Amino acid sequence: MLFFLESYGCAMSRNESEMVRGYLEEKGFNETADLIKADFVLINACGVKEITENRMIKRINELFKNKNKNSKLIVFGCLAKINPERIKKISEEILLAGPDLIELSNLLKINGKNFFPLIPVKRFNNFISIISIAEGCLGKCSYCATVNARGKLKSHSVKEIKNAFERELKTAKEIWLTAQDTGAYGFDLKTNLAELIKELLKVKGDYRIRVGMMNPLHLKKFIDSYIELFSDERLFKFVHLPVQSGSNKILKEMKRGYSSNLFLSLVKKLRKKIPEITVSTDVIVGFPGESEKDFNETVEVLEKSEPGIVNISRYGLRPETAAALMKNQVEGRIKKKRSRILADLCPKYSLKENKKLVGKTVKILVSEKGSRGNFVGRTSNYRPFVVKKDLRGKFVEVKITSAKNSFVSGEIKKVF
Repeated sequence: MLFFLESYGCAMSRNESEMVRGYLEEKGFNETADLIKADFVLINACGVKEITENRMIKRINELFKNKNKNSKLIVFGCLAKINPERIKKISEEILLAGPDLIELSNLLKINGKNFFPLIPVKRFNNFISIISIAEGCLGKCSYCATVNARGKLKSHSVKEIKNAFERELKTAKEIWLTAQDTGAYGFDLKTNLAELIKELLKVKGDYRIRVGMMNPLHLKKFIDSYIELFSDERLFKFVHLPVQSGSNKILKEMKRGYSSNLFLSLVKKLRKKIPEITVSTDVIVGFPGESEKDFNETVEVLEKSEPGIVNISRYGLRPETAAALMKNQVEGRIKKKRSRILADLCPKYSLKENKKLVGKTVKILVSEKGSRGNFVGRTSNYRPFVVKKDLRGKFVEVKITSAKNSFVSGEIKKVF
C-alpha cells in the first residue's frame, strides 16, 4: 500500500507527521511523492489561524480533485477537529481523524496503540529531532480553537521523554522539545519543565536542545530553576514567550491570565542573568475591541522588551471560540495597517541582536537547509548563521563578520 503525506503547522504537528511516516512504514506501507499512485492521501492540516485554514481548505480541495479516484483522502490534525463541516463541504468522502493518531490508525485499518514514544520516527529533517513532551494545555484563551482540538494538558512522563531523547540522539544532535505550551509541562504530574530538562542534560554527549513556546503565566512559577540550566551550553539560550498584546485590557479579554508587566519582568530577569538570550514573542493585532490606545501599548511593550524575534498575526475568527462572538470586531483595513506598523518596527530588534555578534568567534551547529543552496547553523543563542557548504550535523567554529536582519554570516574557522 502506498501513502502520500503532506504536513503543515507547528513543530508538534510536524512531529506527529514524522511518527505517522515511521509507523506506516513499519506496518508495511510505502511513502510515495506521486499523488496519483497513492492508495491513501494524508494531509496534516493546521487550523490555528483563519488565514491558515483558508490555505488548508484550498489545498485539501486540490488534493481531492487531483488524487486517484480509487484512493482515500484522510485529513488529520487540528483543522479536522476545529472545522470538520467546512472540510466535508468539499466532499463527504473525505475521512477525518483530528489530532488523534490512534483514530488515524483505525481509519487505515492498523493498530495504533502506544504512539509515544514511537520507534521508528521518520523525520523530514534528518538532523533535527522533535519530541513532544505534552498534549493539550491549561489555557482558556478566548481566541484559541486549538484547545478545542487538543483538550486539556496531558504530560508525558520524564522517563518516556528521556527514553525518546536518548533514542533520537543516536542519529540527531539538535532536539526540539515541543507542546502547545511547554511552560505547563508536568503540572499534572507534580513536576515542571526545568526538572525535565535538568534530567535530560544528564545524558552525555555534545548536542543542543531548543525549547518551544511557553506561557508567561507558567514560566514565572519555575523561572529561577530554569535560568540555572542555561549555564549548560547544550541548552540553546532561547525563549519563546508570547505577549500577544501590550494592553492589559485586551489581555484580560483574551483570557491570557497575565499582565504586560509580568511579561516585561520575566524578560528583564532572563536578560539580567543571561544577557545574550534570544527572546521570541508573538503578537496578535486587531483583537476585538482593540483601540488605537491598546495597539500603542503593544508597541510600547515591544519597544521596552526588544524581542529578537516577533511573530505578528492579524486576529481572525475561529469557530467555537468566545472571541468569535464578540461584537466589537476590528475592521480588516485597521488590522492590516497595524500589522504593517509592527512589520516595519520589529526587524530593528533582530538586527540589533545580530550586530552584537559581529567580531565574535563562536561555535554553531549546522542543521538546516536554507535558501539559494545555502545551509543554516545556529549560534548558542539560536541566531541563524548562513553556511555555503553542506555541513549539516556538524559543529563548526565560525567568526561572525556581517549581520543582517534575519541572519549573520562570516568565516568558517574549524569543523569538528
